[in-house]
Amino acid sequence: MIEQRFQTLLEGEELGASFVAWKDGKEVVSLHGGWRDRAEAIPWDAKTLAPVWSATKGPMAVTLLMALHRVGMDSETLVERVWPELKVGEITFGELFSHQGGLAALDDKVSIWDREAVIAALEKQEPKWKVGEHGYHPRTIGFLADEVVRRIDGRSLGEFFSEEIATPNEIDFWIGLPESEHHRVAELVPARVGKSGKPEAFYEALLTKGSLTRKAFGSPSDLAGVSEMNLPRSWLAGFSAMGGVGSACGLAKFYDWVLRQDFLGELMEARINGMDLIQRIENEIAFGMMLGQGPEKKGFGHPGAGGSYGFADPETGMSYAFVMNRFEANLYPSEERLELMNSK
Repeated sequence: MIEQRFQTLLEGEELGASFVAWKDGKEVVSLHGGWRDRAEAIPWDAKTLAPVWSATKGPMAVTLLMALHRVGMDSETLVERVWPELKVGEITFGELFSHQGGLAALDDKVSIWDREAVIAALEKQEPKWKVGEHGYHPRTIGFLADEVVRRIDGRSLGEFFSEEIATPNEIDFWIGLPESEHHRVAELVPARVGKSGKPEAFYEALLTKGSLTRKAFGSPSDLAGVSEMNLPRSWLAGFSAMGGVGSACGLAKFYDWVLRQDFLGELMEARINGMDLIQRIENEIAFGMMLGQGPEKKGFGHPGAGGSYGFADPETGMSYAFVMNRFEANLYPSEERLELMNSK
C-alpha cells in the first residue's frame, strides 16, 4: 500500500522524493524515486540531499536544548541569564522558543547574510506581543537559537549539531553543509503556476503589504526564493531555522534518536496553543516543535516550506521524514504527502 501511494505521488506532482520511517533504531521504510534535477537527467536515490527549509527547526530545537543542559540550564531558565541585551523581560527559554517572544518581525531592515546586524536588530527590537500570545518566527528564531548556543558553548549551532549529534550517530543531515557533500544536493523547483496556497487566511496575510505575517517572513531580508536556496552559499551558511540540508533517512534517523533521549519530555510539553498571530491558524507548540503531528495527531516535529517534514510519535516509537525537490504552495505538507505516514 505505502509503495503504491509513494509511486502515485511520483507519477503526479512530485519530481524527486524520499519517504523514510524508523522504529527502535532501525529503518523500516525506505522509498526513493524520481529525479534530482529539473531536466530529469540525474536519478533521485537514497543518498540524495535536499534543503528542507523550516524542517530544520526540529534539529535546531534539540541542539539548543542539549547545549543548555550541558551547562546546567533547561527550558525553564530565564533567557536574560545568557542574553540580557534582549528586550523580552523575564521570559524563559521555553517561552521564547515556543514563539511567544514577539521577535518574529524586525523593524530594522537587515540582511540574512549579515549575522552581526541581525543580532543587533534583535537586541534593539521591542516585542510585537507579550508572553501568553504566540506567533511563528520563521527566520529570527534561528538567529536567536544560534546566538544562545554561541554564548554558552562557543560553537555555532550548526557546528554543535554536527559534532555532538549528527557525526557521532551517523545522521545524514547538516546545518551548514560542507563542500564535500554539495554534489549530492537536488535542485529545488518552484510550485506549479496557478496553484493557490492554503490556508487562505495565511496567504492573504502573506501577500498583504505591511502585514505582520509578511514582515515576519521577510525578517531578516534576502534569501526569499527557491532559486537562491539552490546556491551553494545557502547550504554552507548554516541558517538554524531554515538552512538544513539532508536526506530523508538522515532526518528520520534524527527523530528516532531523539525518541531515546532523556530530554524528550521537554520537547513534547505543550507551552502555548490557540491562534498563531503569524500563521493565522490554530496550533499547539512545544520547545521549538509543532505538536499534533503524524498519525493520530500524537506526534511532534516540524514541517518545512514546500512540503518536507520530519516527525516522531512517542506512543508508537515511529519516526518519519519526507524530503522532496518540487515545492507546493501550502503552509503545511499536502494530505497526500502526510498520508504516507498512515500507510502500511
